[in-house]
Amino acid sequence: MIEQSPKPRRGCFFYGCIASLVLLALMLGALLLGLHYVRKVVNQYTDTQPVKLPSVQMSQPEIENLRQRFDAFQAAIRERRPAKPLALTADDLNALIAGGPEPQAFKDKVYVRLEGGQLRSEVSLPLQDLGLKLLKGRYLNGNATFDLALRNGILFVSAHSIVVKGKPLPEMYMQEIRKQNLAAGVINDPGAIAVLQGLRDIQVKDGTLVLEPKDVQ
Repeated sequence: MIEQSPKPRRGCFFYGCIASLVLLALMLGALLLGLHYVRKVVNQYTDTQPVKLPSVQMSQPEIENLRQRFDAFQAAIRERRPAKPLALTADDLNALIAGGPEPQAFKDKVYVRLEGGQLRSEVSLPLQDLGLKLLKGRYLNGNATFDLALRNGILFVSAHSIVVKGKPLPEMYMQEIRKQNLAAGVINDPGAIAVLQGLRDIQVKDGTLVLEPKDVQ
């Protein structure tokens, strides 16, 4: 009997990047956990119902074409073969999230937009899924704007602004959150590291996320 080799995980670089959004949710969740004794604060920053987020408007053939294009780019970068810059629209990113290795982890919970030179995310997260059982039945609904940068093969994602339940997060909390590289988890993802080290730059430009590979000698 011939053993089949395991299929490569699609888009592991992107899923490593998007983990920054989950880390943000964990940080906010920890903040709320620390304040759960103050009922007024809990009610101020959480909801009893999730918010309906936009859905991906792409046909199945378009999604398959996107996956093939993305997989081919990743393979070329890892194998140090020449590759053209890859430009991904917000629809592309949301389709990759929805079709990732763990789609249920993000389905109807995260939606991203590309505005100006920044990435913006909308989230609707059940706090009990983050291990906050004391806040069962409460949802973190909000949005955040991120700045992206790539320096020496290391991805930096910093929160520019965060709005929860229609209210900006207090500056005293934002000061601490802005100190964090929300993409720090990518360091532990070998697949993501291999791709990042093969990139010259990553930036949001003209409504697209552009991944520019290094020149191959």
